Amino acid sequence: MTTRVKGRAETSPADDEFLQQLQRGGELLAANKVIESKEFLERAHQLQPRNEKAQNLLGLCYFKLGLFDRAAELYEMLVRDNPVDPTLRVNLGLVYLKTNALQRAVREFETATDLSPEHQKAQNYLGLALAQMGEYGRAREHFLLAGSDQMADKMSRAIAGENYSRPTPAPVPPPARPEPPAPPAREVARPPPAAVATAPKEEEIRFAEDEGPSALGDRDGDGDGGPVLTAAPEETVDLAEEPPPAAAPSPREEAPRDAATVPTPVPLTKLQLTKVAARSPEAAVAAPSPKAAPRPEAVSSTAPLLSELAPSLSLDDERGGRPFVLGEGRFSVAVEGEILTRLDGVVALQGQVTFQPEMKRFRGRATDKPFGDGPSRMVRARGRGVLHLEPADKRIFLAVDLGEDSAYFRDENVFAFEEPVMFENGRVPSDIAPDLDLVHLRGQGQVLLSLPGPLRSVLVRQDAPVTVPLTHLVGWQGNLTPRVVPLLKSPSGESLRTAVELGGEGFALIALGVR
Repeated sequence: MTTRVKGRAETSPADDEFLQQLQRGGELLAANKVIESKEFLERAHQLQPRNEKAQNLLGLCYFKLGLFDRAAELYEMLVRDNPVDPTLRVNLGLVYLKTNALQRAVREFETATDLSPEHQKAQNYLGLALAQMGEYGRAREHFLLAGSDQMADKMSRAIAGENYSRPTPAPVPPPARPEPPAPPAREVARPPPAAVATAPKEEEIRFAEDEGPSALGDRDGDGDGGPVLTAAPEETVDLAEEPPPAAAPSPREEAPRDAATVPTPVPLTKLQLTKVAARSPEAAVAAPSPKAAPRPEAVSSTAPLLSELAPSLSLDDERGGRPFVLGEGRFSVAVEGEILTRLDGVVALQGQVTFQPEMKRFRGRATDKPFGDGPSRMVRARGRGVLHLEPADKRIFLAVDLGEDSAYFRDENVFAFEEPVMFENGRVPSDIAPDLDLVHLRGQGQVLLSLPGPLRSVLVRQDAPVTVPLTHLVGWQGNLTPRVVPLLKSPSGESLRTAVELGGEGFALIALGVR
């Protein structure tokens, strides 16, 4: 006869293994044996991918290891499932703050303070994020609410114009085992109205681990930290083997969009990709006919007045909150805070905008390799203004909205994207052709693609992989695995034409009209 404890459900071997892995991983993490804890926590997450306590602990582990992109994925999921938990908002905000995604961090900290106005850590971290953005007045208010009088005083002096260095996120605590030294992070300069003092030791960014590992508590009283939901973890493609230093992007707030005048970007997930409506100049001035050239004395009476001609040929557009506006033989990129873009074809720059070369990112960290080559390097544009550009080589420009999903694109096909979009660089290695450089983009925001021809898609199924010639490949969306293969071989076995084979479930993105 078996005796069961009243009110406790019988557990399966898989449940027992999950609890063992979770407990052991949590113990190692609490002992700061971060590397050792990772294997146990990942196994627990694999067994029960929707268990909130496992997600929380694994997110903390990734944070301590500097794997911020992975930590962000977990905490974004937790926040979606627990939107009124201020501690989870703080932890997600800290991930963004560590990666310099300042406006995203501010949004999470502000939500946390709205949910819990007495949450002093949220107030303090909100002050740090605002200080790094140069908003010293607002930062001072939140430092006062956090009881951080020293930082509030520094904000007062920064407002008065005294010269201080802006606070930077504290380094991630080193793991228990020594690792090869990473290249130093490149500090991105951003001209502020004044700078603020380096945060004192007590103001260093520290993950809310005293709240984090047990932040979710035991919601259902079964001792596992939260309800267990059945869901398969999303698989991702590991693109590159590059060393991970540190740093990252910060998003900008989206400008309000007027639905009556602005076409809504089409989510890329539905692959209903459309060109942004082209705008033509308000008025065109006809050139004099070569058959009837005016006499010199008649020019003054037939030529348009410059005061009338200049406004009629203006490159300005009514943006309506759009970051990218396409026209006839031209396009423009609006900078409101920060945006990542290339500078190929720039003909004019309105406003005050500074540029900093962007480095490739891998596993949530910046590397020492440039994002793009030569004049086509990707840069981080900061400030407020508009870049006017003309396309080169008859390329087609297309703005798409990721709709909070992700996609992989060839490096050369990504011209610009908004800051809320997170990126990672990678490559598909090949023995028969140069490695295929890729950019993994995910999150909410618009992306401007530079294409050699019209964009189309081909459905990929498990039983029907798709092979695309390398010349026509733009990228893909979905859970696809890429492999560089020969499309055509010579009698001697030499590859005459190279292609990429995509297997799995999703869509291959291709360009037509490529010669």
